[in-house]
Amino acid sequence: MTTISTDGTWPSREIRSRVCNGDNIRALIADQLGVNIKRVSDQTHFARELGVGWLNRLELVIFVEDWTGLELQDDDVERINVVGDLIRFFESAKEQRDRLN
Repeated sequence: MTTISTDGTWPSREIRSRVCNGDNIRALIADQLGVNIKRVSDQTHFARELGVGWLNRLELVIFVEDWTGLELQDDDVERINVVGDLIRFFESAKEQRDRLN
């Protein structure tokens, strides 16, 4: 996985802002895994299609949590198998945070 640079900028030009949406999350995933963004659709399976094991998937979730400022429940992380799952859980966390604020 690539990491955020020391100055806080993101390596990918695909990521336009820190807005928590599907496009940005897909771009983050592609960037972190070093794959073409065209390979990262909502139906893309982390283990079968991207070769992402449980630990790397957890690291990816933590990375997106840090980037979005949102936190997923441990139970949610266990249920993430495809990219769309990850996006839905983060969008749901954002909606919950927005309702509380």
